[in-house]
Amino acid sequence: MSAFTEVSFAAGAHLFEAGQRADKLYIVKQGCVELLDSRTAQVFASLSAGQPFGEQAVLAGGVRSATARAKEATVCLELTATGLQQILQKESKLSRIVFRALLLQLSMANRLRHKA
Repeated sequence: MSAFTEVSFAAGAHLFEAGQRADKLYIVKQGCVELLDSRTAQVFASLSAGQPFGEQAVLAGGVRSATARAKEATVCLELTATGLQQILQKESKLSRIVFRALLLQLSMANRLRHKA
């Protein structure tokens, strides 16, 4: 059984809001999701089929730094933070260390981008 759940969103629906606790990550299966900057509410990324989002905040155990909105009717695969931790526990310790190091680098790059 897959740890992912398929969820559908109507056009304009918010998947999550900036400032909310991060408890799920997503992969776009069909449709389009826009990520909005928390300060300006401007779209800074448009994601289509196969693209993940929300994983950074989930892995860091933090809060959302952006709002995610369905640009059109959209279907996503959703994975809870607990489900992700269960998957990671099955991987080797070295894989988890490398994964967290990459996450830290990505997080730092995003912070720099938002300050620019």
